[in-house]
Order: sequence, then structure tokens, then C-alpha cells
Amino acid sequence: MTRTQTWSRSMLLALPVAALLLSGCSATAPEGDATGSGGGTDSTADIQSWSVKYAGCMQGEGIDYPDPVPDSNGMMEALNIDELGGMDVFTAADETCRGKIGDPPPPTGPDGKPLTEEDMRKSTLELTECLREQGVDVEDPTEGSGLTLDETIPEEAMEACGLAGGASVSMSAG
Repeated sequence: MTRTQTWSRSMLLALPVAALLLSGCSATAPEGDATGSGGGTDSTADIQSWSVKYAGCMQGEGIDYPDPVPDSNGMMEALNIDELGGMDVFTAADETCRGKIGDPPPPTGPDGKPLTEEDMRKSTLELTECLREQGVDVEDPTEGSGLTLDETIPEEAMEACGLAGGASVSMSAG
């Protein structure tokens, strides 16, 4: 399985369920555009609530979509879109569900304020730097693309950089 931030065969959500928020190589926060906002526990509760509704909707649309893991800050393993019926089927279900429940809550920083694309790009670069400090060879994300992390990255490095439990990254950088 591959951990990834890009639209690909094995990808983490075509939708922005979770954005990476680093504060010195730690912490996570959801990404999206919806009614929910705020920081800390409220933000985590908002994304968890949205994720449960979204998973149920996707399952109702015939997608074998996994149930969210409690207290995962909106993070989840990469999905293999081909195994879920292909991109067209997934996108149609995603559009239907977003029409019903809205987009996920926006990402917020430690101060509870919404993150900008530049904030998220900086966070992704911080993750890249942290992984390199752990001995992992990763390339910087480029504007408009994502950061791809594969399964060969040691769990210890993932944990040291705030990605414990093999969680994946799901935001665009730029």
C-alpha cells in the first residue's frame, strides 16, 4: 500500500478529508471548506463527525468506503480507487455525498485560525525536513502537487514526524 497526497491509483481520498498541520513535525488537522471551524478539540470533533457522515453516505452510494477511526484527526490510510470502482464511480459518489453533507471542516492552525495554502505548503515542507532528519529520502513537494510517502518509510520516522499509526497525508501543497 502507498501513502500519498496525490490523485493516483492508490490515493488518500479524492476529497480533502485531512490536511497535514505540523507544528515542528507534529499534529494533524482536517482540510476542506465547510461550516465547521475553530481549533483544538472542536476541530477534531468536527472532522470526526463529518468523516462518520461522509463514510456512511459513500457506503450508501455503493462504495466500500472504510469507517473512520476515532481520534485519528481525520487521517486515514490511502484508498485504492480502482478497488472502489474506479475514479468515475468514486467521483460521482463523492459529489453526491458532498451535496448532501457539505465539504469537510476547514483546516485550522494551533491558534484555531484557518490555514492558508501557503501555511499548508510550509507544513508539508516541514514534514519533508523532519523525514529527512530521520534519514528518509523524500523530495520537496512542488507547487500544485503533493507529497508522496510510500510504505518503505520506517514507522519510527513516521511517528517522529507526527504521522503515528501509519496515517497518511491528504493535502495539496501549493
